[in-house]
Amino acid sequence: MLRQELNEYKLLPNRLDWQGNEHSRTYEEMVSANKCVAPDHLLKLCQSLTTFLDNHSPANLSRASSLLGLVKQSTLRTDKGHRNAQWSQKSFATLQRGRPPEVPVTRRNPPFVVDVHQGKHLTGAMQFASAFPVTMYQQIKMQRRILGHLSSVYCVAFDRTGQRIFTGSDDCLVKIWSALDGRLLATLRGHSAEISELTVNYENTLIAAASCEKIIRVWSLRTCAPVAVLQGHSVSVTSLLFSPLVKGSVRYLVSTGGDATVCLWQWNVDTLQFKSEDVEEEDPSSAIGMRGLLLKSF
Repeated sequence: MLRQELNEYKLLPNRLDWQGNEHSRTYEEMVSANKCVAPDHLLKLCQSLTTFLDNHSPANLSRASSLLGLVKQSTLRTDKGHRNAQWSQKSFATLQRGRPPEVPVTRRNPPFVVDVHQGKHLTGAMQFASAFPVTMYQQIKMQRRILGHLSSVYCVAFDRTGQRIFTGSDDCLVKIWSALDGRLLATLRGHSAEISELTVNYENTLIAAASCEKIIRVWSLRTCAPVAVLQGHSVSVTSLLFSPLVKGSVRYLVSTGGDATVCLWQWNVDTLQFKSEDVEEEDPSSAIGMRGLLLKSF
């Protein structure tokens, strides 16, 4: 059908004879005159294009080679658009048609609320005192200060009842505290590197902790005994989260890593048993603008 339309509507370029006169050309004549062009010529041309572009302006995820990417994975990317855009308070203060300009798609992180309010303050659209009144902070007081770790603490989480607090520290320990009086209830051991993430399941029976050693450990909140040791990432785990109800007794623990992968660990809510293998998903486009994924919420 396509060949018939090419010949019928004369869509192919005309050929020239030795006197410069133009003559119509059929599809068969075009194929005969270009025998050097292989059937996969366009595919090889696109592969050469992506290779050249990766050498000139590397993509965000080097393992993915595609013509359908976005932003830093697009074949139309440039050096200027590939770099992380700088977005200052003056940028928020610059008004375009009565509103702040759009945030560039190449910006790695969302703008801080303080920067946005400061930009509005510079334009006179809002007073800083009205945005952050002093009365907001008058009722905030320190209730208790506890020294319980040997190194810096970067992870903290509540259980589903709000009566227990979990902290993860660079001393490779996870500690459980009472939110009522600050007593130390238990210490969870097993990690050999800094704790990077904590999460509690919706049934309030398990706590999972990830560390910089690329390992996820799960403990029971009833007995504080270890339940599972999960290994699936090639670099550090960036975020960790339990899923809510899925179907029956099936649940999932989802983890993301700096290797641009998402691992789903299946477990049973009745037996608290985890499957030994994970269901791994890879994000080739990485449209969020960074190689390390961050899992926000379900």
